[in-house]
Amino acid sequence: MTAIARELQERWRKRVASLPDRDRLWCYSRKPRLDDPPQGWKLHLSATPLSANEVFSRAWPVLDGHDAFFKVAAHLDFVAQLNAGLTEFSQVGKFLTVYPRSTGEAVHLARELHIATRGLDGPRIPFDARYRTKSLVYYRYGPFRAGSKNGAGPASITDSDGKSHLDKRGPGCAVPRWLNDPFATPSSHVSRRSLGGPLAPDYLVYRAISQRGKGGVYEAIDLSVSPARIVIVKEGRRHGETTWAGEDGYTWVKREGSVLQNLRRAGIPVPQVFREMDRDGHRYLVLEKVEGRPLIPRKGLHPSRHSWQRADQLLNQLGALLSKIHDAGWVWRDCKPSHVFVRRGEMRPIDFEGACRIDERRVPPWGSVNYSPADCLRRSYRRPGTREDDFALGVMTFQMMCGEFPPSSSRARSLFYRRADCPVGLRARIEDLLN
Repeated sequence: MTAIARELQERWRKRVASLPDRDRLWCYSRKPRLDDPPQGWKLHLSATPLSANEVFSRAWPVLDGHDAFFKVAAHLDFVAQLNAGLTEFSQVGKFLTVYPRSTGEAVHLARELHIATRGLDGPRIPFDARYRTKSLVYYRYGPFRAGSKNGAGPASITDSDGKSHLDKRGPGCAVPRWLNDPFATPSSHVSRRSLGGPLAPDYLVYRAISQRGKGGVYEAIDLSVSPARIVIVKEGRRHGETTWAGEDGYTWVKREGSVLQNLRRAGIPVPQVFREMDRDGHRYLVLEKVEGRPLIPRKGLHPSRHSWQRADQLLNQLGALLSKIHDAGWVWRDCKPSHVFVRRGEMRPIDFEGACRIDERRVPPWGSVNYSPADCLRRSYRRPGTREDDFALGVMTFQMMCGEFPPSSSRARSLFYRRADCPVGLRARIEDLLN
């Protein structure tokens, strides 16, 4: 993976080196001009870090031939960052933005770019309208000055009567209500999504728990059974957050379905998988909604109550649960308080996208920074064993004892043990997990 990443990044650096203007994140086809329009139809091209070189190489002759004003990601790491959607979900996929000078030019460029990049890979861009089915070309009406190097750009657009409107990024906002869609065809707006979403009619999604590039997690009503029940729907998007190894949201959700089935057969209280399916090229898991509350409330970083007694209780209970997972041949790799639900004293683990076999090596790093050993996150491939889970258990136990994350050195941690009046045996167990 490292060799692939280096080769693609070097190719990308050479490809954008000739563009005349750039800043830390973007390269520009030219400097802004005084006669550039302040707003209009923006075109966005989607790509993954793996496909970006090919997408741009095909798009370049079209853009250059029209002297189009555009910006493109300055490096592939930034493409990956955009596609994660953690900073701003609406930016997923937007590795190249074109600012046409007129509606006519926008329509012409959209058609040529669609033809040039047909068949290549890229994630779906949230809230933009897609030019055609499976196209990498998306569009929306919005302000242009955000595309300039220096300006942050207006947060509003002006209608034909001169009235100002917020530039909204949300479902159905790509085409303002006072404008006709110049890219539309008679069949453009007839889709399953417009008739109730991609999971209709079996599942009625009513709340998004989380959204990012790789997919979403939703609460839904399962209408396929009687009586209807509340379920969790997990979505894995094709080309969502594609890694250098070619894995994406679809891959991870499909893997999680298999892991959950295996763990359930081993008697581990993970969520039951009611259904697995593909819709619109994406992967969906319909899961049991686990009752209870997270070990630490979602809005909190640390437990509100902490003591060595609580730490000892957690270590014994969660340690036993992790031992069962390990005995079944798996390592979780995403053990953290928000993924452990507690109800009536019983612990239930959720979220196993990153799980792998204990002896598996050729998988990329996985886990949250505070709950993963730094050396594991830096490696291209993992070492066999349960190191990731052991460390996470040590961190969570320390939190329950002190209400803080453990310092990186055992010497610094010794002060916290003394303050908490931690028994020697508990201290030794925590240190063994952290080290």
